[in-house]
Amino acid sequence: MAGTISKTSASYISEMSRALSQIDASAVDRFADLIFNAWRDNRHVYVFGNGGSAYTSSHFVTDLVKTASVEGKKRLHAISLLDNVGLTTALANDISYEESFRFPLASYANSDDLAVGISCSGNSPNLLRGCEWAKENGLTVIALTGFTGGKVKNLADLHINVPSENYGVIEDLHLSIAHIVAQGLKARIDGSRGEVV
Repeated sequence: MAGTISKTSASYISEMSRALSQIDASAVDRFADLIFNAWRDNRHVYVFGNGGSAYTSSHFVTDLVKTASVEGKKRLHAISLLDNVGLTTALANDISYEESFRFPLASYANSDDLAVGISCSGNSPNLLRGCEWAKENGLTVIALTGFTGGKVKNLADLHINVPSENYGVIEDLHLSIAHIVAQGLKARIDGSRGEVV
């Protein structure tokens, strides 16, 4: 899918500001609530995406596990499905690239866990297969998308869209959403009673 590009810094910043103003802040707060509930209930969070979104998934998990940690309290069980390069490439080479998220979810996840799919287009076949499996097996599916959301928005229990066609802007704001959620998680954990290690 071809996206737009900005020819000047001013046009990029303008597009980012426009898209940011249209993100549903209440949905981002619900996202933080879902992650906090997973922490509280000892459930797992699995995050995945392709390309730049693969790095966003790893960055997000780093913040969920490390940055959101509170001394003396248990930590969230969060995993980026992209951090096992050997498994990802074995699945792509030996089975199908479309199985690269479904296969590990089927190996690790339990019903009531969370699956977070990050995609600019919302149409990547491997992301769709992973989210389909998650939905069919009782996980809560959260999708971060760009453009108009693609097919994954219909699989998501919570869909947060960055309404832009500029891949850079979409990816920048997906990471901003991840930072907001991680900081919100830390604040929620810090304010919770009990739940000590």
